[in-house]
Amino acid sequence: MKGESVSVPAGLNLLVDVDTTPELNLVIVDGGSIIFPTDADPNHQREFHAHYIFVNNGYFEAGTEDEPYTSKLTITMYGDIRSPYMPIYGNKCIGVRYSTLDIHGETRTPTWTELESTVMIGDNQIILREAVDWRVGEEIIIASTDFDKDEAEKKTIAAIDRSDPNKPVLTLDTAFNFKHYAGIDFYGTEGDFIEIRAEVGLLTRNIKYQGDAKTSEAEQYGAHILIHSPGDESTIGRIAYTEFFNVGQAF
Repeated sequence: MKGESVSVPAGLNLLVDVDTTPELNLVIVDGGSIIFPTDADPNHQREFHAHYIFVNNGYFEAGTEDEPYTSKLTITMYGDIRSPYMPIYGNKCIGVRYSTLDIHGETRTPTWTELESTVMIGDNQIILREAVDWRVGEEIIIASTDFDKDEAEKKTIAAIDRSDPNKPVLTLDTAFNFKHYAGIDFYGTEGDFIEIRAEVGLLTRNIKYQGDAKTSEAEQYGAHILIHSPGDESTIGRIAYTEFFNVGQAF
């Protein structure tokens, strides 16, 4: 039920195989394990909600290096700057102490590429310089090529034309508000040149770790993960191909 806490002592494993959990208070893994198993359907969505997750002498697994998580999982942390703090680890967090944390989403290739040609204001298509495994419905970011970093633009892929697999054309959900340059500028008499191309990154991952929508952005107080093993190097943290959204804590 909402607000309850869960304890996983040594010798026990908590297998999270439900589609969604209530908004739990504290999940303390004290010697045991919390494991998120992959569903056979790659589009199957699971959601886990908590204020605190503390792993002490235990194990947290959402996919491994050898067997990544291949369906969809969203872990949402709740709280604000006024919420009670766990010593050292704080709040709205996964705290890992003398433990192992494994979070491995589906491998994506590539995660970053570049524009093949310049995008003008009002355009809603881009051509990429290499083949990608990106999909319709996923979010991308196009970097600014101006001095103003705020000219970076986030878009959702509406369609993909792979007629030339090495130069895929992406149609986006909205038109561009800024120009994004891609080209080679030659200068001098020696054939010198400068190549400038806007970078394009894939934001979407099948595992998403995030702060709650109510306070994270409005109060600049998102989720975080703190991995700490005072006095030794026994704690292990391995995170790959995971989306972090509404994270980081100001003030």
